[in-house]
Amino acid sequence: MKPSIYVRMARTMMRILEKARVPPYLHKSSNHVYSVWQHLVLLTLRQYERKSYRRFVEFLEEAFGVVGFLGLSRIPHYTTLQKAAARLRHGMLLKILESFLAYCQVSRMLAGMDATGLSHGQASYYYTKKFKLRRKFVKITICADLRQQIVCGIKIRHRRRNDMYDFTPLLRKLTGLASVGTMVADRGFDSEQNHVDAGKLGVERCIIRPRYENLKPSKTRGEHRRRMKRRFPWKTYHQRSKVETIFSVIKGMLGDSVTSRNIVTQNRETLYRVIAYNCYRITRNYFVIFGWFLRGYVG
Repeated sequence: MKPSIYVRMARTMMRILEKARVPPYLHKSSNHVYSVWQHLVLLTLRQYERKSYRRFVEFLEEAFGVVGFLGLSRIPHYTTLQKAAARLRHGMLLKILESFLAYCQVSRMLAGMDATGLSHGQASYYYTKKFKLRRKFVKITICADLRQQIVCGIKIRHRRRNDMYDFTPLLRKLTGLASVGTMVADRGFDSEQNHVDAGKLGVERCIIRPRYENLKPSKTRGEHRRRMKRRFPWKTYHQRSKVETIFSVIKGMLGDSVTSRNIVTQNRETLYRVIAYNCYRITRNYFVIFGWFLRGYVG
């Protein structure tokens, strides 16, 4: 009998945590009722299910496969998961997100970068429109491997900010994980300094769509930006649309709004959501390829 998608995602998440070297317990004096690994798997599956803490605990009462795989002697209380989500550090979640590259054995990347926003789920669209309130949002800028379509870097902001300022910090973290052969980004990241920084960080080819395309190359500032205008590689640039596919899957399947009220918990909820997407993507890719292999073998 084939295991459910929840068990397969839990198994993938366990391997990622082992690759990231996350300790099973944060302190030697903890009660050891639930491990950090169990908490992280449950919080990831909660994002996949798009349920509140109360409803997710009710879901676990019928998810015998997940409970058996994690070895839970009893179902945790919903406040236990709430406290675990607030207790687990932001740096640990970033380390888990970066470990997906090592798990997929990506040594040379075709990387893409883009930004989107997640709305706040407390106030409805009608309420903000009726009283003419400024609708708040959480802006996320991600860097993804376009071949595997997994997210390997993220920057979270809560105020409006130009995209190009997040280009170099994200790329610096990415080049520390794997070599980047080609970096693709839209015109929001267009800057001569970004091209220069990409070259210093070892990126072989940086493709950023230039702004003001009607302006002649001779009147464009920057050698790299003029080169982009003279001969723009449209075929490679169109690979950037896979980043939009990632955003579409995250918002369509996992939700386009955050329910947390505090900025710290909003950041962690966003990270759990991106980690849940990566787990789903890796699990789906593995079983699709394995299914093709079996059909070819049987045929």
